[in-house]
Amino acid sequence: VIAVAILNLYVIPVFAKVYAGFKVALPPLTQLLIGVSNFVVNYWWAIVAAVVLAIYAFRSWTGTRDGRYTWDKYKLRIPIVGSILVKGTVARFALSLAIASKSGIPLMQAFTLVSRVVENAFYEQRILQMRDGVERGESMLRVSQSAGIFTPLELQMIAVGEETGEIDDMLEQVAKMYQDEVEYEVDRLSETLEPILIAAAAAVVLILLLGIFLPLWNLGQVAIKR
Repeated sequence: VIAVAILNLYVIPVFAKVYAGFKVALPPLTQLLIGVSNFVVNYWWAIVAAVVLAIYAFRSWTGTRDGRYTWDKYKLRIPIVGSILVKGTVARFALSLAIASKSGIPLMQAFTLVSRVVENAFYEQRILQMRDGVERGESMLRVSQSAGIFTPLELQMIAVGEETGEIDDMLEQVAKMYQDEVEYEVDRLSETLEPILIAAAAAVVLILLLGIFLPLWNLGQVAIKR
């Protein structure tokens, strides 16, 4: 971002002045780059203000109850990162509920405490939904299925734990499994993102080079023909 800003503020305007002296038609890509550069040079303050305003608006929106719920639900679907957030949240829920249950905290109170620990409004709402179901006398498996936040494997482990009376141990196993997966995926995150970032940077550099040097290339070809 810094490199592109420098190019737009200092490099492209120099080439724009040179090309203006040629008084020839410029390629569309070059015209686009010069137009963007002129906008950045003349209205950089508006761009900075818009970014600051956007950040403030986003933070204000996520500070509301509905905004936080919507954002917490959406970010779980973000490619690559979303799956890590889901597994981390499930691990936090399972481990916290197991510890609370083993500590002798009543199940209703345990659900309430765990809903605050997961730090995700979407999961918090579903955990409180589970608490209400258990309070009505429904089984742990049934409320887990109704919540819609667990995979078939997790539901199967909860069912086995409920049948054997070792639901706490099963929840701890779920937490341990996902903690290990989260650590592994976080370690591989840089390897996953690196090719994407390199490809994006290469595309930006290619566009800039073509836009800046294509007119010079065309002028050179004309001069050679003459």
